Amino acid sequence: MDKGGGVTHCRELVRVLESHGFKVTPLDWYSETVDFQVLILFGFTHFNPEVLRYLKSRDVRIITVPIFDRTRSLLSYRILSSVFKNLPVQNLIKTKYEVLKLSDIVVASSKVEKEEIVSIFGIDKNKVMISYLGLPSDIFQLDKRISEEMFYKEFGLRDFVFYPSAGISRRKNQISLIKALEGTGIKVVLTGCDNVEKRIEDEFLEVVRSNKDVVCLPRLSREMLISAYKNSKVLAFVSLAETAGIVAIEGGYFGNNLVLSRLRVFQEYYGNFALYVKSKSCGDIRKKVIKAMEMERSYSMRSYILENLTWERYAKPIIDWIHREV
Repeated sequence: MDKGGGVTHCRELVRVLESHGFKVTPLDWYSETVDFQVLILFGFTHFNPEVLRYLKSRDVRIITVPIFDRTRSLLSYRILSSVFKNLPVQNLIKTKYEVLKLSDIVVASSKVEKEEIVSIFGIDKNKVMISYLGLPSDIFQLDKRISEEMFYKEFGLRDFVFYPSAGISRRKNQISLIKALEGTGIKVVLTGCDNVEKRIEDEFLEVVRSNKDVVCLPRLSREMLISAYKNSKVLAFVSLAETAGIVAIEGGYFGNNLVLSRLRVFQEYYGNFALYVKSKSCGDIRKKVIKAMEMERSYSMRSYILENLTWERYAKPIIDWIHREV
């Protein structure tokens, strides 16, 4: 369902678990055989609480990675949660609440995510651990064998503003970036243009057609994406809501100057390594992107990433918990 960071999140944790000797397989939700000790859920929306209750009765321990990013005000989430989680009929909020309650441990990717999950759903804060997302492990080999010429030869672009994404959506806020840079002559490269959210499709097509400096690409192969990072000058990630933004970790590793939404989670992850913008202010986005374009490329974030934002570091408290509790 998720062609972006969620899949990376899942694959990287599985990779590290397997490297530590765990046997990891996808769950067959229809099987009556319970031959495993731990179930890890990615997301907390599309799971059947009845199945989870059955597995709990068979002594299976449940780890949930909610991947939660709030798109409405905290107050509105609290009100909705208080009303819907106690209704006698199953609904989306009740499902999320029940999955969290049934979980033995919940893994949040930031302090912000933990605070909001506890505040909105009222679960025990002591069973929510924080573990920071990491740089995808394939980066190191790809960095060695993929040159910037690959992307430049295909598209003839260098020193542009890059917004890689699996799709174009209101939450990702690409339209604001396009409008903010209109008339500046700055090239903007977007990916995921083959997957445009229906409710903004007409508006997106209109702003793209009227702006010759916007280059719309489909979701790139991993190799072409790496080459694109090596050609781009600025990575602009002006989303209205996010968990941590794995593409920002990647962009920072490859020396892109980061322009990010003024979200608490981004500030928690990237600190002084980024310029922060009001994501709904085209004027602020324009000002900060122009400033970032005038700056030299910087690899100062690379050592911080390699020390603090790795999947081995992410997985360690989860592995320690499994060894201790199972």
